[in-house]
Amino acid sequence: MGCLFGYVGKPNDNLLTNMAKRLHHRCHQGWEQVSTPLHDGDVLAVGQGLSSWGKTTQLAKYQRQLFAYDGVFFDKNPTFCQAARDSLLTPDFFHLLHPDTQKALNNLTGAFVLAYSDGETSYLLRDHGGVKTLYWTVHQRCLLFASEIKALFAEATLPRRMRYSALPEYFAFSFIPGERTMFEGIYELQAGTLLRFKQGEVSLQRQFTVETLEWTPETPPTDYVELVRHHLFEATRDCLRMSRQLPAVFLSGGIDSSSVLATACALLPEQKIPTFSVHFGTEYANENEFVRLMVERYQTEHHWLHVRPSDFLADFREIIWRLDDPIGDPVTVPNYLLAREAAKVTDVVLNGEGGDPCFGGPKNIPMLLARLYGTLPDESSLGWLERNYLQTFQRAFPDLNQLFTPDVLQGLNTEAHLIDILTPFFKTEKPVDFLNKLMCMNIRLKGANLILVKVDKMSSANQLLALPPLFSKQIIEASLQCPPALKLEGSIEKSVLKKAMRDLVPEPIILRPKSGMMVPVRFWFQGEMQRYSKHLLSKKNIKRLGLFNPDYVQQLQAYDMENIHTGRHGLKLWMLITFLLWYEQMIEAR
Repeated sequence: MGCLFGYVGKPNDNLLTNMAKRLHHRCHQGWEQVSTPLHDGDVLAVGQGLSSWGKTTQLAKYQRQLFAYDGVFFDKNPTFCQAARDSLLTPDFFHLLHPDTQKALNNLTGAFVLAYSDGETSYLLRDHGGVKTLYWTVHQRCLLFASEIKALFAEATLPRRMRYSALPEYFAFSFIPGERTMFEGIYELQAGTLLRFKQGEVSLQRQFTVETLEWTPETPPTDYVELVRHHLFEATRDCLRMSRQLPAVFLSGGIDSSSVLATACALLPEQKIPTFSVHFGTEYANENEFVRLMVERYQTEHHWLHVRPSDFLADFREIIWRLDDPIGDPVTVPNYLLAREAAKVTDVVLNGEGGDPCFGGPKNIPMLLARLYGTLPDESSLGWLERNYLQTFQRAFPDLNQLFTPDVLQGLNTEAHLIDILTPFFKTEKPVDFLNKLMCMNIRLKGANLILVKVDKMSSANQLLALPPLFSKQIIEASLQCPPALKLEGSIEKSVLKKAMRDLVPEPIILRPKSGMMVPVRFWFQGEMQRYSKHLLSKKNIKRLGLFNPDYVQQLQAYDMENIHTGRHGLKLWMLITFLLWYEQMIEAR
């Protein structure tokens, strides 16, 4: 629940109403609107879906100024953020936006997207970590923006064209990295980025350049364990304040979500916090024993969710529609089902997202080894780090030439295109340390374009606000301030976080290696989802699309459970099905 949408251009009486209709699943409590005149007869018109956790109104106008947002603000700046939360409708708030609008907006912290106009220039801003999501496009000198892409097509003349160069991006990463989307000319506003729009022209500027905070050998000594602990408590406290109800916590059994629950319980010692976790049955790998350790230690009100394909196949098409831009991570479905259950008891949930990107997860280790040992014999040194990074995703990067038809491949230099996306992150002067370069890539790409986007879409679809303390501005800053050796200490990932939580999290969780939510798609596609996948990925349907090699798709479906240990066939089938369901609804509008 909750969303932001609007336009800057000539007045259009029906556009906001039509945008709201396309976001009906996020406007259950209704929506409100406000507009202000600009130059040359243009207006900034904004709609906002009402939310149970938000203020009575999140829109305000004073003279020719207009301010609107979706999400929540934290109290990090005593004068500005408090005014944004408590005095939004008063002139005092708008006076704080001058004379330096850019600096004033950057002082806001929280989980939000916002639109602002001073009467001349219009601004869009996304929070520092990218917890909330906003898309935009310029069409016929009109700026359109919305929390979901589908609302942009309320403008009937906006072309609905797929960007073919996004196909290898999606199948290599399982999401679309960076500012571009699957659609030509439609962009995702990047985390911590300010968009300015005036007289039909767009300019973008990154406001949150955390790279400048990187630790160096000359940095004065600091108790980094205490630094991380302090900021995690502060970030969790901020999140807990965002609801009049008692927030819940999503609990996986790993160090990240366990740390969030432990700090929440320490801050609310008299409360019995609701917790939610997912598993796929005792016959599959699970983390239930570690979840129980936390539940028993903190006596939470725990809810187990057993997920089977029969629980979501009837709604699968709808779930993908709510994703908006395709995301081929199977965790999206558990995210959706967990949010649906949690929404029955609260309107705000805390999660453990952010631990890996911010504190050095185990997927950094292969990259560090690759850099240490260099290229393989006969391997080109050009783009070799980028190729290794793509391999760490373990998606369909090695299979792209087999996956697509010759017509699609023609004119697409797939490997070079993917390398070009990653090269700026490796070549940048700051951060200097290689691990920190990887972390900044993961924060800005995997974090803000995958992890946070899917959680936001799946939770908002269920009228729930999901907040990640480990992806807060202060935690991201603290992570760059820590020496790299304290984040990845030998083979021990997230070492500084584990040390900070050692007295609050059971030792087995501290000592265990990263597991991750292992959705058993490899088994499902040879069991409960086999009939479903064979129907959707039939040779007839694949040929109709004209994008994929039908023989390759058939080979993917014919894997032998007893003999296959590599190839990740189940994940590739999941990505294909996700894409097809997205394509039928968002491109073909079926």
